[in-house]
Amino acid sequence: MSTQVNIRKGGLLELLIVLGILGVLLGLGLPLLSPNRLALDTAARSLAAQVTRARLEAIRQNTFAGLMIFTEGAGGYATFTDKNGNRTYDPGEAVQLVHFGQGDWARVRLDPSRSTLGNMPILFDSRGVPAKPITGTITLTTGTATRKVIISQQGRARVE
Repeated sequence: MSTQVNIRKGGLLELLIVLGILGVLLGLGLPLLSPNRLALDTAARSLAAQVTRARLEAIRQNTFAGLMIFTEGAGGYATFTDKNGNRTYDPGEAVQLVHFGQGDWARVRLDPSRSTLGNMPILFDSRGVPAKPITGTITLTTGTATRKVIISQQGRARVE
């Protein structure tokens, strides 16, 4: 009889330890699954992908193309092809236009105080080469969480 009691106590102790470990893991992992964090990650990855898209559009269209970053309001960006040859973004040239603070990215904001590439185009020539050196960062935030999209000198984007 005493053997059964010891087995039950040992099993209960092991169960409590497992539940404690699961509780700690859940507590650490739950913030990573928040809607704010997911929206921020998706917006940052999409922005980085649009830099690549602008580069490929320049090659495909055999013209200048780029990405214009907007800092007004919640911020946003436009992927564009330079139809009139002035090497800047003009209304009507957008291939894709995104405004943060609305729609799927209602929680996401561009942080102009921590971004070095605001209100200027990231421009590629018809070979997909940056028209001028463009090293810099674009910082997105959802209150407490931030993501940086870093643009290299070669015009490649990565998310940190």
